[in-house]
Amino acid sequence: MQHTKIEWVRNEDGSPGYSWNPIKGLCPEACFYCYARAMYRRFKKPAGLLLASGLIGKHGPPPSGSRIFACSTMELFHPAIPGGWRDWIFGEIESYPDLTFIILTKRPERIDRPMPDNVWLGVSITGAEDWKRLLDLSKVSARVKFVSLEPFLGDIPIISPVFKPDWVIVGRLTGYGKKRDPSTHAIQRMVDQAWFLRIPIFLKNNLKDIWPGPLIQEYPR
Repeated sequence: MQHTKIEWVRNEDGSPGYSWNPIKGLCPEACFYCYARAMYRRFKKPAGLLLASGLIGKHGPPPSGSRIFACSTMELFHPAIPGGWRDWIFGEIESYPDLTFIILTKRPERIDRPMPDNVWLGVSITGAEDWKRLLDLSKVSARVKFVSLEPFLGDIPIISPVFKPDWVIVGRLTGYGKKRDPSTHAIQRMVDQAWFLRIPIFLKNNLKDIWPGPLIQEYPR
């Protein structure tokens, strides 16, 4: 457990939130833009998957109300992750009902349980080809459901009012130059959709050179 610089994991009072990564090793999802895989290779860390069993309160639990990005470097619902590991992780999450755990997945179709009440569950969508994940997310029980358009690599279809996520996050691809940057028009389109449907939207700091004006950084209500 450690503080994270990820801005959308900030606590309600604006202080830094936390990341918690009990599963070590190279994420088998193998996204080409994954910063964690680059870090593992750079520092020559062991690639094999391991449940490190890092208890949340090992050095004292975070303050009540803290937000924690759980498994920020791992796809928790990948087939390579044993179900027993997930059982242990969710057991830890349920042990701290006064903390908010944020889980982001590309595999919502493999979610095998309802989420505890202190979980915000999100799906990662980079373009229109991933939009089915939002439909799969709609079938899962969770108090807060959100969409992370990061990296935002293409235009996105209109959000259906039949299932509205509770939150939308937008960010660009970093470390690959500007050729994959979303257009201002595409970002504006997402902002307009979100505001029309009364969905809080969070524009990441890495959009400040693209977005003309103050960044909109809203949280679920």
